[in-house]
Amino acid sequence: MRILNCWAALLAAVSLSACTPSRSHVTVGTPVSPPQFVPAAALLGSLSDLRATLRAPARLAYDPQSLGAARQFVSISLENVGDRGVPVAHLHASFATTRDGVAFPCNAHVHGPIGAIEPLRLDAGQSFTFERALDCTMPLPGRYDVRVWIHGAGHEETGDRPGAGVFVGSFSVDLTANGDAPHPVVSHVGLYAMMTGAPTSPPMTADAWAKGGYRVVVALVNGTQQPMAVGPCRLSLLLFRQGAPLPCTGRQERLDEPDTLAPGGVYIVRVPVTCAPAEEGRYQIIGRLAVGSAADAEIGRVGLLVTESPDFLFMPVQPSGLTLPRMWMP
Repeated sequence: MRILNCWAALLAAVSLSACTPSRSHVTVGTPVSPPQFVPAAALLGSLSDLRATLRAPARLAYDPQSLGAARQFVSISLENVGDRGVPVAHLHASFATTRDGVAFPCNAHVHGPIGAIEPLRLDAGQSFTFERALDCTMPLPGRYDVRVWIHGAGHEETGDRPGAGVFVGSFSVDLTANGDAPHPVVSHVGLYAMMTGAPTSPPMTADAWAKGGYRVVVALVNGTQQPMAVGPCRLSLLLFRQGAPLPCTGRQERLDEPDTLAPGGVYIVRVPVTCAPAEEGRYQIIGRLAVGSAADAEIGRVGLLVTESPDFLFMPVQPSGLTLPRMWMP
């Protein structure tokens, strides 16, 4: 069990983007007021001849299987307006994001896509558009304010703070939910909970199900500016077969929740579905969470297809095919 602060490490399923986002032009030099970071003066010299423009999605669809926005990119266009060449090799970006004043973590030092061909320098009058993944935790629907920095090769860094680079601008993005989204926990104002899981599974023996052959993913999100004491959490799972009126119920699971969840923190835990589907077919898993002494409440539903058909991609328990920060690799 671990506390994770990146949407990419949340899944036991492949993330699917629900729509193609529109894109908006953002003018450099209009940061969220007041900006929380100031570029370090010592780093301005070698990039002072560059003019930057951002292009970023104005609206994104909330992806419940990603617990946020599926992988999106920000375009950083750099133009050399000076009379000398400027090195831009190994250019990377850093982001900082807030929602209603609450800071959510971002990966530091985001490099270009694997295999991308990018210039080593920009001569006078040249320009190039760099694509960098918006690798930030955005676990709740709403409006996020994002600030962007760039870092060039040979720059002195002062840790993982975005302010260690050169500030190039900011933008806002609306993350909208058309379906499932984290549920408010009534007993803890500002705490949200959600359950998701892989949509398919091959048939397994009852013993394999009991040993955790299939697990749902439960996320707790602190949407406030203060640390939050979570208290004991208990999850109940009900599994219905399509067309059957009675559920199969597994045992109530006590989650290994953290004592305290940091502001903007996301806690992820995988819970086995111990109630085994008797045969192939379509099922629905309903999760109900109780926090502290409060009564339990629904936090999500997972439609599950149990089939041997080779036409369906079976999702592994561990994340696969996702770019995970090294510090969060299981």
